[in-house]
Amino acid sequence: MINMERQQFHQGPTRRFLLELPFVFAAGRVASSTPSQSGEAEQPDNLDMFGVWWRGGRDAANLKQEVPFVKGVFLALRWAEIEPADGKFDWSAFDAPFIQYANAGLYIQFMVWVGPDSLRWIYSAGVPEVRITSSLDPHGKPHNWTYPFYLDGNYKRFYHRMIRAVAQHLDTLPKEVRNRVICIQTAEGTTGDKGGYKGDPLDARYNLPRENWRAFKFETWKLFDSLYRPKRPAVHLLINSGNGGEYNDWLNTNLPNAWRKAGNPGHGYQLNDERNMMAFFDPLINHPENRHVRVRSGMDEMSKGWFQEAPVWNMYWLNLWGLHFGLDIFQHETEVFGNRAFDEGFRFYEKYGGRKDPAASPGAWCAFHDGLDASDFRRFSVEQFGPGALHGDEEQQRQTIERTLRIAHAFEKYGARQGDPDKGVKLTMQNRDAKRMNDVGWNIEAGNYGRYLQQIDADGTNWGWWRQGPKEQPYGRFARGFAAAAGKNAMYFAFDQRIFSGKPLAGAYGVEIRVIYLDRGTGSFTLQYDSGLTR
Repeated sequence: MINMERQQFHQGPTRRFLLELPFVFAAGRVASSTPSQSGEAEQPDNLDMFGVWWRGGRDAANLKQEVPFVKGVFLALRWAEIEPADGKFDWSAFDAPFIQYANAGLYIQFMVWVGPDSLRWIYSAGVPEVRITSSLDPHGKPHNWTYPFYLDGNYKRFYHRMIRAVAQHLDTLPKEVRNRVICIQTAEGTTGDKGGYKGDPLDARYNLPRENWRAFKFETWKLFDSLYRPKRPAVHLLINSGNGGEYNDWLNTNLPNAWRKAGNPGHGYQLNDERNMMAFFDPLINHPENRHVRVRSGMDEMSKGWFQEAPVWNMYWLNLWGLHFGLDIFQHETEVFGNRAFDEGFRFYEKYGGRKDPAASPGAWCAFHDGLDASDFRRFSVEQFGPGALHGDEEQQRQTIERTLRIAHAFEKYGARQGDPDKGVKLTMQNRDAKRMNDVGWNIEAGNYGRYLQQIDADGTNWGWWRQGPKEQPYGRFARGFAAAAGKNAMYFAFDQRIFSGKPLAGAYGVEIRVIYLDRGTGSFTLQYDSGLTR
């Protein structure tokens, strides 16, 4: 038990701070090879490969030298580049990036993009070419893509032939290169997305009926599994189970150990309905005593208005959210690593990314966060804040906007604001396009972010704060603070005892506690802990 108490109360601004308590064990810290409570002799994966990853690009060696916390790279190959003619593979185009990235000391996850990245010759061979309604990429630019008709028999024959050829060729890479390859992500349609088209076919004959598309995907996934499961060193299969868990049940039954892509958690924190995604992902990725599924996501929306409002805050808290959610691999574009103000969040991710077994974690941490969840009608009653519904008609949308504004206003003196009320009540994909930051969401994570360190009765012992301190420092997007007038003058924490690897709590261990707080006002606080013997 850890206790932080406010000692003195003076007139002036209320003291408010963020708390981050990573327990960093001294030389006596038990190594990850020590048996955990799950009975496993060691973690099944090399923990060094998890954490911050790169989207890929030129000069990998220089990037790795400049930002050594980058663990690996996402390599996207295009089918059109590696099979320029029917059955004629150009493996030099395939091998070169693998060699570059491995020589730079990076782990590699790869995929072969199909769909709009398919080769032109398949259309001459009889595969229908599909044109669709216009759509925009994450940067607001039109795609201007055409697609193969995935359900065509010829297309499937060409596509599955390519998958087999790639799997066979991978093992011909030099040993030192092949050993850096840890994962392949399947691609059935557009990039790694769950759908086939970025829009609707102009010709209805080329629609993808739900059951037919599912059958195509499932057959393809089984093929990937048959080709990659026997490989040693392991090349894990990573599959997009859908932001709504559309394929989760099938994967749990048929490919229970396949790694997963989680799309939305990497694109933003406090996104509407994020708790739904946590509900089906958490049992898979955060409980290695049951199953050890790893998950990756990527961030490519730095251009969005909400992010640009406070980039340093947002990148740091996006990293904390990713760790809290359980993202093992968090992928970023090259430009991110040029801003050294982002480094602290990345270094924190390097330290804790992938550490799902408390006994193998370098410590425990808690970052104060009060998520104003408008879907919580117990905390925010209809009588006081009005009705609301995320999935509603125009009138319900208006009511929901009003509800979120009333909630933000109630916490305005603590810094809360609703910067883009309209986008604040949209479904997730539109919610990601907010022009300004929103502090009220719908069905969002309400409590602190953390691992293995829990605050006891957070709302009953302190207040939440928002947007505190300078935006040039990473910490102040969220905070909690004492409120003496309301009798909220203490904070209590309990850590997961498994971080001591099952050793007696009465033993003597070196522990480092780090507290990050906003030094404003004239109050003070003390930190106390229960050692099991004395305080």
